[in-house]
Amino acid sequence: MQSDEVLTSRIAGEKHDNAVEAWGEAGWAQVGRLCRFFDGMGMKGLDCPAPETRPKPG
Repeated sequence: MQSDEVLTSRIAGEKHDNAVEAWGEAGWAQVGRLCRFFDGMGMKGLDCPAPETRPKPG
């Protein structure tokens, strides 16, 4: 997809938004896993998010 297509096509814009949201969710899920790992290793002062409870797609 070309970058200018995102500005002119509603569908391309929605696909772009979905990709950005998925990227962000994956990143924060990784942050949570790392936090819980280091919490389990005994690191002090962490306030980790709960694990994702939504079912995985597919």
